[in-house]
Amino acid sequence: MTLTRLPFDVVVIGGGHAGCEAFAAACRVGVRAALVTPSRQAVGTQPCNPAVGGPGKGHLVREVVALGGIMGEVTDRSGIQFRTLNRTRGPAVRATRVQTDSAVYVLEMMVRLEQFLDRGTLLEDTATALHWKGDGPSRRITGVQLERSGFIPTRSVVITTGTFLRGMLFIGDEMTPGGRRNTPPSVDLALSLERTGLPLIRLKTGTCPRLSGDSIDVSSLEPQPGDDPPPFFSPDTRSCALPQRTCHLTWTGEHTHAIIRENMHRSAMYSGLISGTGPRYCPSIEAKINRFADKDRHQIFLEPEDRDGRIIYPSGLSTSFPRDVQEAMVHSIPGLERARIVRFGYAVEYDAVQPRCLSPHLEVDGFAGLFLAGQILGTSGYEEAAALGLIAGANAALLARGDAPIVLRRDQAYAGVMIDDLTGTGVDEPYRMFTSRAEYRLLLREDNADERLLAEGLRAGLIDETAARRVRQVTDAVKAAGDRLRETVVTPSSANNATLREAGLDEVKKPSSLLDLARREGCALARLLPLAPWLGELDDRTRTRLEVDIRYEGYLGRQEAQAKRLGEMDTVKFPPQMVFRGISGLRGEVVEKLEQLRPATLGQASRIPGITPAAIEILRVYAKRQSATP
Repeated sequence: MTLTRLPFDVVVIGGGHAGCEAFAAACRVGVRAALVTPSRQAVGTQPCNPAVGGPGKGHLVREVVALGGIMGEVTDRSGIQFRTLNRTRGPAVRATRVQTDSAVYVLEMMVRLEQFLDRGTLLEDTATALHWKGDGPSRRITGVQLERSGFIPTRSVVITTGTFLRGMLFIGDEMTPGGRRNTPPSVDLALSLERTGLPLIRLKTGTCPRLSGDSIDVSSLEPQPGDDPPPFFSPDTRSCALPQRTCHLTWTGEHTHAIIRENMHRSAMYSGLISGTGPRYCPSIEAKINRFADKDRHQIFLEPEDRDGRIIYPSGLSTSFPRDVQEAMVHSIPGLERARIVRFGYAVEYDAVQPRCLSPHLEVDGFAGLFLAGQILGTSGYEEAAALGLIAGANAALLARGDAPIVLRRDQAYAGVMIDDLTGTGVDEPYRMFTSRAEYRLLLREDNADERLLAEGLRAGLIDETAARRVRQVTDAVKAAGDRLRETVVTPSSANNATLREAGLDEVKKPSSLLDLARREGCALARLLPLAPWLGELDDRTRTRLEVDIRYEGYLGRQEAQAKRLGEMDTVKFPPQMVFRGISGLRGEVVEKLEQLRPATLGQASRIPGITPAAIEILRVYAKRQSATP
């Protein structure tokens, strides 16, 4: 395919986590890309919690790493505490979470981006408008207008503006235009998007006050140390680059809650100043007190923002109260009685685009070359933004190259779950990833992300053969070890049974394979070392994968079969302008939801809350008839 040469095949607008991953992905795919950001020194800034990962979110980071992304390595290099959450629970919900030095994080992000400057360019500028040709469903992007650099022609644009579209900051009744602290909003671009007819919605998020570390008394607080050895996101990381820090746990109490209740009318959220919808799953402290009136206390995690503990982030204390209320509220919490606030918390209200107008590859329906990613799609969190940015950037580059886009399935990746949720049912509040959102979460573990996404990463050019070889080596090692366990038989001899008893295992009464023994309840592979010393030679990744495959073999098989059956529903497509109201047998409330959400496939329809199995069968028959009609 011959393409007219343009300065850039892909232009990425925004230097947050989505923008950085989008730019890097486009460069890896092999096209000419530009990242437009007001400041090179602020790429990858963490304006809220200085941490990466957690349940669902850590899974997304592992997937970003598996597709060649940069977030995992940046997090590892700037990490000051590493923990595996839910360690005592099943492997599906175990998740890595890393506290970072926020300043080092930005520096490391810039280091990674500079590796792509032989294929891409960083433009310190501000986007003010989009340019396109055509009308209706035949529109296509032709370029982007920048404040200082003028018109930049391009084939694809990826918009990752975070909370900057007409952003407004609130501290009590103080209102300051901005996308985050000390950074102006993007107003002209918001107006340009409005002119395109995209469905804009108003959302709200917020952040906590920052405290001076030397003003906090942690002597009576519960310490929260990191893990040893630390869990890393990137397989290339071998050791911590920075000194490690301990977090501490404290709690709000009745005094805190009394201060909040007495001043609720002064919160920007409850005074009527903010109209946007806030996140239900990460509420402000005033929303917690209002919503959970029966709770007499709430956890507050004191998390260092830097390796020296100079600045502390009191996670759980997000607020839009005025400054005097924030002072009183902080000082009412154990350990914080004399804490100095060095930066006050604030709420931010901003424009987002209702993501139902996007295709599953994150391109705006009927608008060729326009891709969106991150908080502009109504998500919350660095991890969600990074995963969306990587997919959008790769697909923008693949479009420019004339290749098929990446479309991830729900049984293939958490990123696939997120994109299907966003484009299928849209958002009415900021979207946050949880493991509970994934029907096939036992298939979507952190430990097998590389294997799950290997084929897509290779096809798109996001990873090379060297990385692929490393993934195959682990897969082959797991299979070889499983075969060896299956082929090694333990006979019921006195010596063997004595060894089993010493290992805390029941004796064998008939010849049994090591695999049979490993399947026993409570039998970790370490217990079989006396009978199979070679197990001690396996590396951590191989041993973890092997244990999961053995212990959950039956569950994994059932989930794979279920995923196959339900995945077939996603192949049943509805006509683009399908009229659900004319289908006989559908109840009124079902029709209303279908008309509102406009699912593209039978699978998407099945995931709409309130759509019954009976309605799905009616839709299946109708879609089959439609496809058979010439």
